[in-house]
Amino acid sequence: MHKTIIALLLFQSVFCQEQKSNTNNEEILLQEILSDPSQEEIDDVLFNLRQKEISAKNITVHDSIVLENNNKLYVLSHIVEGNRHYGVVIFPEKVIDNKLPAVILATGGDGMHTKFDIANDFNHKATQFPNFLGNGLDQKFIVIIPSFRGQELIVNDRHFQSEGVVNDAFDGATTDTIGFLNAVMETYDIVDDKNISICGGSRGGTVALLTSVRDKRISKVSITAAPTDMKSLYLLYPNQFKLLFFSDVLNNKISKEKARIKFISSSPIYFSKHFPEVQIHHDENDPFVPVKFAKQLVNSITKYQKKVDVFYYNEGIHGFWDDTNYWKRVQEFLLKQ
Repeated sequence: MHKTIIALLLFQSVFCQEQKSNTNNEEILLQEILSDPSQEEIDDVLFNLRQKEISAKNITVHDSIVLENNNKLYVLSHIVEGNRHYGVVIFPEKVIDNKLPAVILATGGDGMHTKFDIANDFNHKATQFPNFLGNGLDQKFIVIIPSFRGQELIVNDRHFQSEGVVNDAFDGATTDTIGFLNAVMETYDIVDDKNISICGGSRGGTVALLTSVRDKRISKVSITAAPTDMKSLYLLYPNQFKLLFFSDVLNNKISKEKARIKFISSSPIYFSKHFPEVQIHHDENDPFVPVKFAKQLVNSITKYQKKVDVFYYNEGIHGFWDDTNYWKRVQEFLLKQ
């Protein structure tokens, strides 16, 4: 009996030591991946991102719907990085000019946000479907709304499943956004490629910034409550971050080098000198993404003498969907020539 107890205690001790060793090795690996990159490393990553082949392939128009405001919505899909990917594009009721400005709406959520219902995910007063931007902007802009990989796009009672891994929520979602923009522009020739804006909140704000860096057609970016530095986000939510964003490297599906590239590719803070005109909205007491993300980004942008408009709020929330001043600022920004 005593021998059995001693054996069990020895096994437990060895098991605990192995667990502790595995945890330590995991933390060392993540610290190496998240170490501050050099400017040369950043430049190399951006160069390769801009060389990535994301041309529109196998485009299919699946549906068309006349909305309540008489604008017309089309559901499109295309192939990006081997996956079938869906999104919608909405045209004004009356298209007067040969070319119209476009605004891309990048949705929030995280790597667990598997459903995207365009009638409910934009369910705040000023952007109630189908008048996404309010103040009649739906009659002045083409609205482009990609889903992201692994998401089920819901349009009325129809469901369209985008392929891919849903937790590729930043760099992968950016590739999806650029790919869908390419699909829209190849299918319809009235998008003014010199007047394309992108808006996004939370994760969508991160994607908006990353899209503007990788695609020079984007002339303006408006972001709300966006995490801009993946290292800071990891320190804020370490367990969730490991589960969602580092599961591949921790399970030996990708190399440490590839994981590091994805970390840099997903952090807009490293690409501040490449942004177009930027508008930032953030709450001083945001409960999910601290305001330090916005302030660090502003400091980084101004270091390069680039223009940025920033608005801080004191509502203690993660978005300002019922704030008329917020929407007025976004609308004025989009209407600027």
